[in-house]
Amino acid sequence: MKKTIGILLSLFAFLYSEAQITLSTDFVNESYKKDALYNIWTVANRISPENGVNVREAIEVNTVRMIGGIKKKVNGENVPYLDYDPCRYDSVTNKYIYNWVPLKSRIDAILKSGTRILQIVLDQPPWAFQYGYSFIPEGTCDSIHFREDERMTSYGNSLPPCDKRAYFEFIQALMKELVSIYGQSVVESWRFRVGSEIETPDHWKGTRQDFIDHFANTEKGVRSILPKAKVGIHTRAPGFLYKKGTVLNYKGEPIASFAKDIIEYCYDNNVKYDFWGISDYVLINDADVRDVSKKYDELFASLVSHPKWNHKATLDIMEYSVVISMSAPDGGVFLNCASSHAELINLGFSTMFYKNQASGLNKIFRWGQITNSIDPPGIEVLNTMIGKIRFETEVSGNPTVSGNQLDAIFAKGEKDEIFDVLLYNINGSSLNYENEEPVIISFATALPIGVKVLYRNLLYGKEQNNLQNFLKNEPPLGWVKKGWDRNGDPSRILNESGLTAWKLYENPNSYKFSDWRSITTVARSDGGKGSLIKIKTQIPSFAFKKYEFIIADK
Repeated sequence: MKKTIGILLSLFAFLYSEAQITLSTDFVNESYKKDALYNIWTVANRISPENGVNVREAIEVNTVRMIGGIKKKVNGENVPYLDYDPCRYDSVTNKYIYNWVPLKSRIDAILKSGTRILQIVLDQPPWAFQYGYSFIPEGTCDSIHFREDERMTSYGNSLPPCDKRAYFEFIQALMKELVSIYGQSVVESWRFRVGSEIETPDHWKGTRQDFIDHFANTEKGVRSILPKAKVGIHTRAPGFLYKKGTVLNYKGEPIASFAKDIIEYCYDNNVKYDFWGISDYVLINDADVRDVSKKYDELFASLVSHPKWNHKATLDIMEYSVVISMSAPDGGVFLNCASSHAELINLGFSTMFYKNQASGLNKIFRWGQITNSIDPPGIEVLNTMIGKIRFETEVSGNPTVSGNQLDAIFAKGEKDEIFDVLLYNINGSSLNYENEEPVIISFATALPIGVKVLYRNLLYGKEQNNLQNFLKNEPPLGWVKKGWDRNGDPSRILNESGLTAWKLYENPNSYKFSDWRSITTVARSDGGKGSLIKIKTQIPSFAFKKYEFIIADK
């Protein structure tokens, strides 16, 4: 009996050791050394801003729908909003008339606040460029004309310019005007994006070829005045198919990804894109969408692996958020996720960007980031590592909980023996909070054996999340509005009494660093030079831990 128990215990110990994850790096080996960590979260999106952009200090702005073509409601009806169009068509003289005052006033308001413009989006063409089109009735298709219901979308004018030569001259005039007002060096520091999520019908009612022609025409117009300007594109993810191919464009074609054809046309015709944007709204309740481990392949791999890809181009996620739903119960815009799940998605995306920096991955653009706001915890903690050198992470072993994906970001001061480790636990197949995951952190250093090192750590997870802690004290009558997800943005999911309580709430279990503890460097298990630091710990579901290490006697 004792022998049997002993065998079982040995087997259990073996299985347990195999089921334990080890996250490690080698701060001595140059092959592990990568680039310095930088802040990938510094860009805010704004739509047609009239009075500045109200963003935090050090945040750059991407301004959308800046050249008109937008709409407004009058007596409940959508009509062209012509006040901000920098171009109109004079049917008496048959000429396009420019008025740069509305555009200048919006740009001036941004610059006056001290906010840097990263990018100006040339998306909705001014309404004047619908001149010359004839429309056929809704529901018909002749593969030549646009339909009456395509004159105006939820975003405004989403038709390609009818007179392409006139639009080329408009773009030239626009660039000349910007240079004359703000100076060539300033305007060349801005990027110019053509289009927004162009395979989305409400953003672009033309065909794939219509957009290719439009991009080439716009790119040539910009560079004819500013040869060094940065010009790029914003598409949906490669492989995109709108509503499973059930919706057809005016040519009777299914609406699918433009990416492959754009890449090939640009290569074959000497048309250059300097950057390429993709959108990703991570639907937290959709397992097919939230698995971060698949994101690089889904969003970028087929672009950079294409034989005609421009490898000098950078890649951005130009619209991003972790959301509960794209259509909230009140009919409003997407509902952001506020549980700890969102923090781990953010860290997963950060790691993906750092690991694929050589492929051109650059920035993630977000909405919000208003003045006096702060970054969410995951990004805030990650940004304490900015400027330190990242070293590649090795992951060995297997998780104890099915679907858990443990990873870490290891970083070191460029000159000092100061080490940071940010480890996290995310699950691509389940949102459930399971048992804590045992994990070993291990890294080799140039320090001699026997050196005393101090370390501290902080933990953030469900137990430290503001909303999830707040809802622990929810009264029997409830604080969450009927039909709303409990993990959503509290400013929208809470009823009146819930909002009142939320405004007074202070989280008693907020994340913070532990006291400093000590550990002594030991011999490396591989016999290499230097020493090893090894720590056993545990990490909850959808949580992260930040470790900081310094030499005790320094």
